[in-house]
Amino acid sequence: FGADVTRLTLMLGAEDMDDPDWRVENARSIDSKLRALYRFINEIISLRGDSEVKNIDRWLISVIQGRIRSITEAIEILKTRTAAEVALFEVWNDIRWYLRRAESPNPETLKEVVDIWIRLLAPFTPYLCEELWHLLKKEGFVSTAEWPSYDESKVDVNAEESESMIRELMADTASIIEVTKITPKKICYYVASGWKWKSYLEMLRRAVSAKVEMRTVMKELMKNPDLRKEAKKVSAFVGKILQEINAMPADQKKRRLEAGELNEKALLNEAKRFLEREFKAEILIYGEEDPQRYDPKKRANLAKPYRPAIYIE
Repeated sequence: FGADVTRLTLMLGAEDMDDPDWRVENARSIDSKLRALYRFINEIISLRGDSEVKNIDRWLISVIQGRIRSITEAIEILKTRTAAEVALFEVWNDIRWYLRRAESPNPETLKEVVDIWIRLLAPFTPYLCEELWHLLKKEGFVSTAEWPSYDESKVDVNAEESESMIRELMADTASIIEVTKITPKKICYYVASGWKWKSYLEMLRRAVSAKVEMRTVMKELMKNPDLRKEAKKVSAFVGKILQEINAMPADQKKRRLEAGELNEKALLNEAKRFLEREFKAEILIYGEEDPQRYDPKKRANLAKPYRPAIYIE
């Protein structure tokens, strides 16, 4: 085996001060993956597409910042296996998802991310990364290039939470299709109303520091004249979602609060052609109170923030 294959197999074979567990089958697998990596990056470099920055571009630029931070932190405490796994597999999965999602991949976005990716991989596969650095038409050696630094200004929590919402919606849709055995021709998504978002965010604000109680949160929500007009609906909604918010991990509460209200209708319209390709069906997107909505089974009122209601036929 070559130096990079041997090096990475050993890196992935143990953590901390443990002796690496060398296995020939693992080395063969790594050899295959590195050959695939070379082809993959070569293909990415030659891609041409739309230069317009969309939500999926903001998502990729944002998540790569998280990868930079986790890889750097792992290396600094000698968690080399963790660092190598994230640098090779997690970043690869991020870019695969981007290419799957983006109707016309943005070459500038990909160029920026691949530049970072090669530098993150360089400690683990230095010879391959020098070749990839050359393919990227970079001057000098990647081994002497500056290590990527975490840039908080490029972190977009709204974009990350938006993409998580779309992924979860796809998983929910796929589950319904699997359970019902329907071959979908039409899929309708109904996004939550503004008053639900206001209620949801207020509950999140309270849940960050303490358990949310029905009586106290309703008292606060009723101070808002717009919510007071929908008092009965608000009360029913809060009752349904109270337990879910209290059980939510603290980090997720903070992230969703930071992301604020998602423009779910715009996000789904931007992803509409992607969803149609994935499910091979017509996709229709409505607000839950849209008077023109197609909703024969009255599913629209089930919509919640981050969980659009679904109807399939």
